[in-house]
Amino acid sequence: MKTATAVVAAVVVAAGTALGTAGTAQATCRAQYACMYSNSNLGGYKFENFNSQANWGSLRYTGTSIPLWAGDGTYNNVSSMENMDTNSPIAVYYNSQYRGSCFTIRSSGTVRNFADVRLSGDTHDGWVANDVMNSHHFNIACGTYYG
Repeated sequence: MKTATAVVAAVVVAAGTALGTAGTAQATCRAQYACMYSNSNLGGYKFENFNSQANWGSLRYTGTSIPLWAGDGTYNNVSSMENMDTNSPIAVYYNSQYRGSCFTIRSSGTVRNFADVRLSGDTHDGWVANDVMNSHHFNIACGTYYG
């Protein structure tokens, strides 16, 4: 006979799987790649790549149909990011096509919560970056350095 604790644990795991909950036990971001996450602290859905990306709205988190950007303030938009490239900073931009307000993640750096980032540049000075960013570019610096 199963214990009550074992039964509850099995139900919780099954419910998380059935609802498509973003897992927290994800593989580490590979060397020389950038990884974007839907939640702060590198959690939630994940997207990993090693190229600059001009429009996060056209990208989907791994294994989902959820875009990295679906309009300002959308819950699943990118909220944290790792730059595992040991030689290149990554500029992260408010607009697609590498435009608008921005900030930079140092090489081998991490920003665990975009809500703590202040953007610099054009008319959006002082904006909080959480759930609004839309593109990133390797080997470019823009605005304040983080990570």
